[in-house]
Amino acid sequence: MKKRRMHIGWLWSSVLLMMLTGCSSSDGTEERQPTMLTVYVYSPERPMLIRAAVGPVSPTEVESKVNQIQVWLFESASGKKVGYLATDDTSLLNAGEGAAYQIVVDDDFAADKPDVDVYVLANVKSANCGCSFDENSTRDELRNNARLTSDYFGLSRLTTEVPADGLPMAGLLRDQPVVGDAPVLRIGTSTNIATVQLTRAVSKLRFVFANTESAPDLVITGIELDEGMIPDEEYLIPQSRTLSYNSEEAVLTSSGWFENVEAIENPSIYIYDGREAQEYETLIDNSDLTKVGPFYLHESDKRLKGKIYYELGGEAKEGAFEMAAAGDFLRNHTWIVYAYHSGGGFLEIETLYIKEWTTKTVEHGVYNW
Repeated sequence: MKKRRMHIGWLWSSVLLMMLTGCSSSDGTEERQPTMLTVYVYSPERPMLIRAAVGPVSPTEVESKVNQIQVWLFESASGKKVGYLATDDTSLLNAGEGAAYQIVVDDDFAADKPDVDVYVLANVKSANCGCSFDENSTRDELRNNARLTSDYFGLSRLTTEVPADGLPMAGLLRDQPVVGDAPVLRIGTSTNIATVQLTRAVSKLRFVFANTESAPDLVITGIELDEGMIPDEEYLIPQSRTLSYNSEEAVLTSSGWFENVEAIENPSIYIYDGREAQEYETLIDNSDLTKVGPFYLHESDKRLKGKIYYELGGEAKEGAFEMAAAGDFLRNHTWIVYAYHSGGGFLEIETLYIKEWTTKTVEHGVYNW
């Protein structure tokens, strides 16, 4: 029923717009309405999937929140700007639905209907991203300058909380046809509506620790990533570029930092055992385990590796952690490192790759047109 209401709402909006074109002004002349091109945008993918298809895991509300959205339309062939929209009307996106945004286009475009590129940025401001863009921004500027330096979600200044302006998100469509007749146009074909899917531009890393009751005290004294793991910058609009990576070990904990690890009866019950992803995530979140992070970082195509430094009964030790494969930390992914002491002289370290904050396959109302 909800999908049907969305469908009817969008259809009724188009009908109203067409009816308005027939209205006359007070002097009897026909009042022309501007041509509007409709762009359909979907919310950042909300659940996360563990490995292949274990099931969805919901991110926190602030990790999914869209505070502001900007949409640019450019002619694909020439790069000429067709239209621009900036709005904080994001209630539908924050409800996990799609939203229809209408952008005014000129008569020449409405007549010719050339293919377009659609660039969408969400939550991109100077305070949280170190860059910002407006209606005068060109396609080349968005490609080349919409990027996060190491001070923003990088290793120079670690981000452990979602900024007030939100996590940066982006979406892109290239070489899209335009259909319809003035004053109502949309992107796509007569049988398929093109939609822009917002994706978080960063990924998330968490550490979880446990000690065993009656065991010597366990203190975590440091966590670091190896050199060459995280790019120094990240482009919000994905593209093929050669990037530089951190040239030395990256310390994820401040100097002199330490964490006394909580002792529990049986740490092994928190090892991932193939259960549903949300069930496991809830188990971790509601536990008395010692948690460090999250760290929101640039995406990486590397096989992340690092070290955990700790003291067990006052004796200094270290342990290594490593991802299963390169590419497990691309944008919109998350990774959990679980390290626990169950006896003996060392930590056991388990890594859990949780793939993408992504929705399950569903039919959205817009596709019913």
